[in-house]
Amino acid sequence: MKPTPKQYLCYLIFMLLACGGALLWQLFLPQLGGQFTSWGQAPGWQREIALWNVGLIAAILYAVKKRTTALLRLMTLQSMLLCWALGINHLAAVLTAGTAGYVIHVLGVLEVMLLGGIWGTVLWIRGRK
Repeated sequence: MKPTPKQYLCYLIFMLLACGGALLWQLFLPQLGGQFTSWGQAPGWQREIALWNVGLIAAILYAVKKRTTALLRLMTLQSMLLCWALGINHLAAVLTAGTAGYVIHVLGVLEVMLLGGIWGTVLWIRGRK
């Protein structure tokens, strides 16, 4: 059964919340990156990621406003691919660090890769039928 526009909307609202949260902490609380990741504090890259989130948020908001299935599906694809890429990067950091003590990496695996990646993939595959 193909996903409904409402199912795509639910996923994209989740992505808005996730990207909005990341935007806030990366822009205004970069010390969290230093304290709770193996990457250390790097305000420059954190600001860059925050700005990337601004662009993604704007594109998702546009798709949500237009509510065309094709646009919702396109933003689901983009979000899903980013979730897999970022989640795998966090998983690599956990495995390399040899500890799950870096909370942001663990959350990146759980929230970004497993929730965002799998949810988006399921929607994308179901939409291909």
